Amino acid sequence: MCRGPALADGARLPGAVTPPFSQSALQAFRERMVAHEMDRMLLERTVALVRSGAMTEGERRAVSKALRVAIDSRPLAGAGRVEDTINLLGHAARSIVRVVSKITERPPEEICRKAGIPLLLAPSIKAGLDLDWSDPKQKAAAIQILERQVSSLQQWVDRHMDDVVEQPLRIYLDAVTQVRDQDLETVEDGTVRIRQGVAPDRRVSIEDAEMRHGRKSRSKRFDGYKEHIARDLDLPIIVACAVTPANRPEEEGASPIAKDIQRQRLRIVELHIDRAYVNSPVVDDVLRAKGRVFSKPWGQRARSPDLFSKRDFKIDLRTKTITCPAGQVEVFEPGDTVEFDPEECGACPLRAKCTQAASGRGRTVSIAEDEALQRKFRKLQQTGPGRAVLRQRTAVEHALAHIAARKGHSARYIGARRNLFDLRRAAAIQNLEAAQRLIQEAA
Repeated sequence: MCRGPALADGARLPGAVTPPFSQSALQAFRERMVAHEMDRMLLERTVALVRSGAMTEGERRAVSKALRVAIDSRPLAGAGRVEDTINLLGHAARSIVRVVSKITERPPEEICRKAGIPLLLAPSIKAGLDLDWSDPKQKAAAIQILERQVSSLQQWVDRHMDDVVEQPLRIYLDAVTQVRDQDLETVEDGTVRIRQGVAPDRRVSIEDAEMRHGRKSRSKRFDGYKEHIARDLDLPIIVACAVTPANRPEEEGASPIAKDIQRQRLRIVELHIDRAYVNSPVVDDVLRAKGRVFSKPWGQRARSPDLFSKRDFKIDLRTKTITCPAGQVEVFEPGDTVEFDPEECGACPLRAKCTQAASGRGRTVSIAEDEALQRKFRKLQQTGPGRAVLRQRTAVEHALAHIAARKGHSARYIGARRNLFDLRRAAAIQNLEAAQRLIQEAA
């Protein structure tokens, strides 16, 4: 029996005899919520409360199932430690030794010696190598030494731990294989070196296998995830969320959001998005359902202020033809790069105003796969009322700013799914606060 109120997991006020729950109770509760999608249901419940008017103290109003929604994302720094190739391999190897030590009840030092990886006896891998890292030859030799000793550890585990190579030991063995495959390569003489270039979908952390390098812009890089939210433009609520690794394009965050919206039996009739989401299948789905999509258009790169731009070419999307300022006509398919006839371009009196291409080459114009949609976006951007419509998307930016203020810019958890739980939890709280404001305004 608890004789005093608890402060936290297992904490007690003076006078309490027994804590009301163990330190792991909230963690187990969270895992059960994640396993049964209860975090999604919690968020959906807050959406339903606000949309139905159930929280406006008797003032109920019917809200249409048609949804005007804006989607945007923000970077989230991962909770795992980001490391270079040498430290990734060393971290994974040290974790293998730690798990084996726990299973076999042997000291880690004994396992390191028997498995042939004395580097782990040093305070750190690089301290154990003790090389001049500014010397390329010594750095290359370090990779050879580390790779050889890590391979020795793997072989020792295969020989002596064959019956117990399961979780969590398997996690670290797979991590070693993954890092070796993505970061190392064997050259013709049989030596191992760091691979030139960056492997696609490169792993950056041992603790969090799903973290990735990402960019929010050309100058801003981050390591971790992207948080995506969909904000109702008629009510101050977040209707759905998604979390993706940082290296994945924004468009991939729109599909799970659209599925969650569909589960709520809501229908997107207006979609306000950033340009990065334009290639999402959700855009096509909304347009096929006779909905409307709003976004800023992609910029049209000017070759030179003295040359004709793409705007000077007449593009007929119905006949799929493009006509240059001199009257030359070419046919195209969406996604093509059209090259005008080099002979006609070479003799054209307007060539100096059109292209700087070498002799024997014609002017080229790229046609986007969504050229018709981009044209609509450009027309919106050119008028005051159109720009006012595009500015409605700022509501989702404000919602993201409130999320950032509530939960910070760094992940609390390991893995995309747990961080999605955290995002949905913050969004649900934000929705409840919005509901409270609506109650106060109604009063």
